[in-house]
Amino acid sequence: MVTALQELTLDELTSSLRAQTDLSEPNDIGAWNTLVRLAEGLDRGDGHNYLIKDRRWLLQRLSVEGFRGAKQEVKLKVANATGVTVLYGQNGSGKSSLAEAVRVALEGRTGATHLGANGTLHELWGSSDERSRGAESAKIMVHLMDETTNDQLSITAVVTAAGVRRTGLLTSNGVDQTVAEDSAAWQPWIEALRASPPVLAYAELADELQKKRDLQNWLTSCLAMDNATRVFDSYVKVHVDAATDAARLISTAKATSVSKIEDVDAQARQNGLGQIQPLVWTDFNSEKELREWLVLNKLSERKALEDQFEKSFMETVLEYSRMYSKALASWSSESSKALLTPQVTDSVIEMHKHVIESRQGSNEDMCPVCGTVETRWREHLRSEVERLQTAKTAAAALRNLVREYSAKLAHPLKAALAVLPKHSDTQSAITLAALISDLEKTSPAAGPLDVQLLARLDSLANWALSADAQIFMEAAVAESGLEHQWRSQRWNALSDYFTIFNAKIKDASQLAILKKARTKWNSHLAHMRKDRSSTLQSLVGPAVASLLEDVGISVKAIDITKSESRLELENAKGEPVALAHLSAGQRNALILGPVIATAESGIFGFAILDDPVHAFDDFRVDKLSSTLSKVGSKQSLIITTHDARFVEYLRVHGRSEFSVLSTHRTPDGEVTLTPTLDPPRELINFAKELAKDLRNRQATEGQGEVNALLRMAVDESFEQIALRHLARLPVAAVEQARAEFASAMTTAERKDVLRGFLGDSPSQLIHLTNAWQILSTPVKRWSTGIHASAAAVDYQQLDDDVSTASSAVAHMDHVSWF
Repeated sequence: MVTALQELTLDELTSSLRAQTDLSEPNDIGAWNTLVRLAEGLDRGDGHNYLIKDRRWLLQRLSVEGFRGAKQEVKLKVANATGVTVLYGQNGSGKSSLAEAVRVALEGRTGATHLGANGTLHELWGSSDERSRGAESAKIMVHLMDETTNDQLSITAVVTAAGVRRTGLLTSNGVDQTVAEDSAAWQPWIEALRASPPVLAYAELADELQKKRDLQNWLTSCLAMDNATRVFDSYVKVHVDAATDAARLISTAKATSVSKIEDVDAQARQNGLGQIQPLVWTDFNSEKELREWLVLNKLSERKALEDQFEKSFMETVLEYSRMYSKALASWSSESSKALLTPQVTDSVIEMHKHVIESRQGSNEDMCPVCGTVETRWREHLRSEVERLQTAKTAAAALRNLVREYSAKLAHPLKAALAVLPKHSDTQSAITLAALISDLEKTSPAAGPLDVQLLARLDSLANWALSADAQIFMEAAVAESGLEHQWRSQRWNALSDYFTIFNAKIKDASQLAILKKARTKWNSHLAHMRKDRSSTLQSLVGPAVASLLEDVGISVKAIDITKSESRLELENAKGEPVALAHLSAGQRNALILGPVIATAESGIFGFAILDDPVHAFDDFRVDKLSSTLSKVGSKQSLIITTHDARFVEYLRVHGRSEFSVLSTHRTPDGEVTLTPTLDPPRELINFAKELAKDLRNRQATEGQGEVNALLRMAVDESFEQIALRHLARLPVAAVEQARAEFASAMTTAERKDVLRGFLGDSPSQLIHLTNAWQILSTPVKRWSTGIHASAAAVDYQQLDDDVSTASSAVAHMDHVSWF
C-alpha cells in the first residue's frame, strides 16, 4: 500500500521510458529510444545535489530576530525527530512570524507562495518586506540535521531592503562546507522544496486558491513529479524547436537559391550561353547526398574572374618557360667554367680593361700579376675575361627572368587552377598545385640565383612545357569564358544554402523522429499523471472522508492532466457535491486533504502547519487532531494555533512526544515561548504550589481550594479519556456518547460512564480501575471538603493528596487506543 508520493527523479523517469521502450511496437521503438537518449543526456547536476540527494532533513533549532513581530531574538528548539510541538497563543503573539521565518530561510526570498513561481502574492495582505518595524535587517538561522547521516546544515538568511541573502554551512563527517549565496546547490534545493513544501500557512493557501488554474498548479505540485517532468519536457521542446528551426532555415535557404539560380540561368541564356540544363532539385537527408548531387550537376566553388583568359595566356607561359629553361641551362654551363665570385670576376674584367687602355710596353715579357717571364699573358687574360663575361651575361639574363616568374608563370598558372572546378582531381591539377605550393614555400629572403628557388622554378617551367600542361591550360582558357562566369554565379547563388544545409542538416534530419517522440512523451506523461492522480486520490480520499465524515462527503475522483485538474466530490447518496456549496470549514478540510496526504514525501522530515483549524467545528478539530497525531508519529510536526480546543484535542490524541509552547509577544517585539503541561498536571502543579504557600504562611485555611484543584485535575483526566473514546466511535454514535458523559454530574458518576465506555476494552479499563482504587476515598473528601466549614489545614494530608492525584492521572494517561 502506498503511504506517500515520493518526488519523481530524473533517473526514475529515464527508467520508466526504458520500460516503455521494451513494451513498444517495432515501428515506435525509434521514438522511445530517442526519448531515452534525451533523458540520459540530461544534466542531472549530480555535483550540485548534495543538499537533496538521499536526504531527509529534521528541524532542530530556529533563531529569529528583527523579522515580522519578532523584533527581539527568539529561539525555538525541537528536541524530537517525531511528535507534535504546538505553538499556542493569541493572535499577534508571534506564532506565524516563526513559521514564515522558516519558509523565508529555506526559500531564500520573501513573498514566496504555496504555488511556487505560478503563485501571486496577495495584493492587500502580502508583503515583500518582512522586517520588523524600525529594524534595518532581520536575521533567521535554521539548523537542520539529516536523519540518515546526522549531517548538519545551518542556513542563515539576512533580510534587508535589498532582499534576502541566504548562505549555508554543511557539516559532514566533521568537515565544513560553505554553501554560498550564489551556489548552484540552491537550485535543486528550491525545486525539491517547492515539490514538497514543509511550511503551510493555511490562510495564505486559501487566499491563493482562487481560480481553477491555481487549483491545477497546486494539485500538480502534490503529484510530486512536476520538477522532473518539467525539466525533461523543456529538454524535449528545445530539441524539437531546434530541429524545426533547422528545417525551416534549410527550406528557406533552398527556396532562395532556387530563385537565384533561375535568374542566373536566364541571364546566361541572354548572354548567348547555350545548353543550360535546369537543375533538378530534391530533398537531401545528409551531407553526402548533397555532395553527390553537386558533383552530378558540376556545381562547385568557383571564383568569378575580372578578366577572361585569352590564348596569349598560354603563349606567355610557354615562352617564359622556354626562355627560363634555356637561360638556366646557359647559366649552369657557363658558371661551371667560371668558378669565381662576382666580385673577383668584376675585378679581372676591370683589370683587362686597364691593360687594353694602357700604352706601356716595358712589361710585354713579364706577367704583371705573378712576376714570371711570360710573353703570352695578355692573350691568356683576354681569353679568361671573355669566359667570365659570358658567364656574367648568362647570370644577368637568368636573374631578370627569375624576377618575372610570378607575373609570367606562377600567378597565371595559379589563376588557371582556380578557374577549373575545385573538385577536379586530375593528375595535372594535383601536380600543378604541388609545384606552386613548393615554390611559394621558398624563403622570401632567397636571392634570384638561390639554388632551391631555381630548381623549383625549373620544375614548374618543365611541367608547363609538357603535353599535360598544354591540355590543362587549354581547359582553363575554355573555362574562363562565359561558362565559367555562369558556373561561378550559380555557385554564388547556391553557397548560402550549401553552408546552412551542412550546419543544420544534423538537427533537421531528427525532426520527424523528434515529433513522434514528443507525441509518445505526451502520452507517457499523461499516463504517469493518471497513475499518480490515482495514488493521490487513494491518499487524499481517506483524509477528506475522515474530516467530512459527519456530512458524508468524500472524494469521488482526482484527475490531473497537463492543462486542467478535476476534483469531484460526492455525498453519501453518491450525488455530486459542488465545491461552491461547501461551507468554509468543509472547504478548509478539503484543502487540508492533499497536505495531509503528501506530508511524508520530500526531503524534509518535518512540517509546520500555521493555523490549520480555521473555521473548524469541534468534530473537524477532533478528526484533524487525530489525523495529525498519526502523522506526528512518523515525523516532526510543528503546529501554530490560537484555538484552545485544538490544543486539548491534540493532547488527547498526542503521543509521548507532545509539547505545547505558550507564545506571548510584548509591544516592543519580544516573543517568549513557555512550555506548558496538560490541564490535569497544570492543575496539580497549581495545587502543589498553593499547598506549599499555605505551609510557608502557616495558613489556617485554604485546604478546600487545594482539594478543588485536585478534583478538577481528575475531572480533566476523565474528560481526556472520554474524548479519546469519542474519537474511536462512528459519527452517528458520537453525539449520544457525548451527551451521556455530559449528563454525569459528579466525579463518581463520570467514572461510571467511563467504565461503560471502556467495557469493550479490558486492557484500557484496567488503567481506569487502578486509578479509581487510588482515588475513591480521597475524591469523596475532596468533594465534601469544599462545602465543609473552615478547619485547620492538614499540611501532610495536602502533600499526600497531591501525590495521590499525580499517581491517578499517570494511570489514566495510559488509557488510549491510538
